[in-house]
Amino acid sequence: MNLLNNLTDFPAVLVALTAAIMWGTWFISLKYLKDYPIEAFYVVMFAFSLVFVWGVSFLLEGRAVWENIMSVGAQFPWKIVCTLLGGMLYAAGLWVSLKVMERVGLALSQPLLQSVTLIAGVVVTLFVGGRPETLTDTKIILTVLFLLAAAFLVYLADRARARGQEAQGVKKSAALSTVVGLTVLSAVLTVSYDAAMSYGLETITQPVGLQVLPFMSLLCTGAFLGVLLTCGTVLTKRRQWHCIWQAPFSIHKWSLFSGFCHYGGNIIHSFATRGLSAAVSYPLGLTSGLWTQLWGLWYGEFKGAPACAYVYQFASFACYVAGAYCISM
Repeated sequence: MNLLNNLTDFPAVLVALTAAIMWGTWFISLKYLKDYPIEAFYVVMFAFSLVFVWGVSFLLEGRAVWENIMSVGAQFPWKIVCTLLGGMLYAAGLWVSLKVMERVGLALSQPLLQSVTLIAGVVVTLFVGGRPETLTDTKIILTVLFLLAAAFLVYLADRARARGQEAQGVKKSAALSTVVGLTVLSAVLTVSYDAAMSYGLETITQPVGLQVLPFMSLLCTGAFLGVLLTCGTVLTKRRQWHCIWQAPFSIHKWSLFSGFCHYGGNIIHSFATRGLSAAVSYPLGLTSGLWTQLWGLWYGEFKGAPACAYVYQFASFACYVAGAYCISM
């Protein structure tokens, strides 16, 4: 990881975009769960993530992981507390977002979720994490406008798809309007990830904070605790814990795949954040929605939709790319 420790400028942008690809891809696991509870999938995913992140941390840095945590905790204990709490809240928000994806599909859910979290995330990363000198007001405004335009175009695509599928008798998913409440709740919770990263991680605009792997280890620990509190409670009430023990590896492999993509992306994104600041890396991470949309199209979520629905979708892709370019150029 020594190579990633000194990322700056364009290499850091490429790493942040690679993380976005990983984030936007792991959701395809939902297509293979069938009747397996999402909560059980989520518990296994974060249990694996906990082992994966701590294992990578100790393998690469050994005792330095604990030393960094203890050193920062002795001087700034709230950075440790906020990182753990941020992990708990964002994991809960991500679980809610999975519920949205389950109802409206991959192609539509991600832009909807990101449009709601965009403004809150930008505000948090700017005011908590700080703004680098090269990030001008014009870049911020253009990025926000392009990403909001992407969300609006997806809304138009949803309306066109619904009309086309209804005319052809294709079974359609729930309308976007039915999941607005869940989307807002998810946005409120998941922005805690950006707050934890902006406040707890050492970056060019936050000189005092945790190193990447100690930070990610604490964040993952908090996330696992949050999953136990949310999904664990649901599994207990429904008496579904046995689903985990009885599920075959053909199901569990998707939890492992998702955990690797999610936290592998988190780790390399944090290295990019060190060189770019959270204010820049955060909008770049939002391009993950582009890849989720593409996977939704690949899995036939727009089957029976008219041509204009695809036009709106690909126009939203262009807006994602434009937004990423504005923030990183």
